[in-house]
Amino acid sequence: MGIITIARQAESGGETVAEGVAKQLGIALVHRPRLERLILEHGLSGQELDESDETQAGTVANSTGPVHVDYVHAVLLELAGKEDLVLVGRGGQFLFQGCPWSLHVKVTAGLAARRAALQEVQALNDADAEIWLAEVDRQRSEWIRRHHGSDWEDPAPYDLIVRSDRLGVDGAAAVICRAAEAGNLLGHHAEIGAWIERRGAEVSADRPTGTPGFVHPSEAEFARVLDFYRIRWHYEPRSFPLAWDQVGHVTEAFTPDFYLPDLDLYLELTTLKQSLVTDKNRKIRKFRELYPDIQLKVFYGRDFRSLVQKYGLSPTSSRSQSANGAAGERQLL
Repeated sequence: MGIITIARQAESGGETVAEGVAKQLGIALVHRPRLERLILEHGLSGQELDESDETQAGTVANSTGPVHVDYVHAVLLELAGKEDLVLVGRGGQFLFQGCPWSLHVKVTAGLAARRAALQEVQALNDADAEIWLAEVDRQRSEWIRRHHGSDWEDPAPYDLIVRSDRLGVDGAAAVICRAAEAGNLLGHHAEIGAWIERRGAEVSADRPTGTPGFVHPSEAEFARVLDFYRIRWHYEPRSFPLAWDQVGHVTEAFTPDFYLPDLDLYLELTTLKQSLVTDKNRKIRKFRELYPDIQLKVFYGRDFRSLVQKYGLSPTSSRSQSANGAAGERQLL
């Protein structure tokens, strides 16, 4: 299996180029319509997809955007583990950065060509058209900076930069297809699945010591709910062995997200559709078989979002947190 990501300047024809690539290679195109269907299948709304968009997420008015972006990325990673795909936008060049079976492309065009393309669909004079183009590109650049800490204009993340006004849409698509075929990107299902698993493990390991270091934005969101009720909590304080090899080494373990010492209760967040977390649910069942006396509560996606909406909490909430003793434990002051 392979992943081709298409970043594009506004009105450069990047979406049409991506459609041509997917058609020529006979693989899935993940653009707005396809992604909207996937998101709805996983319990999110069209509005939440809008809030994760490159030209909308990260604005002051949209406080829940970072959580929704993370949901969308989780859906994309799951999809990439199943089939070859062409992904338009959504920061794919950074989401799949370092994957050996990926090709990261940026589609550009000269200002005159982009201005003319825009003026075909909007009655704008040259000056207003250029202002519109600059604003859309600025929003995409800001989105990348906010969510990936990188410069959208930096050529380093891209394997290939094509100019659609010089090559034409069909020519640009043909160049990308040739590069994908030369790189032998397609059909590596097992390899890319293993890469996604390693990527998740590296993210988990890359946490600062002495602080919660949440892996998923929803965990920080849930911690604010606990703080709202002044409930003490620890973040991932203990792992429970689930399987051992013949010499007694632990080969599988389960680490609940939170522990509430005053309630002697563990909490696990499962914030996407259940089909996305089949392996996690298997571990939960095994945990309950092996540790029947330990209390565990599982929160699924709709449960979590209902709490967040009910109490109006978000990653940008002004509620403060401070240490109340043991490392990793927080309580609202």
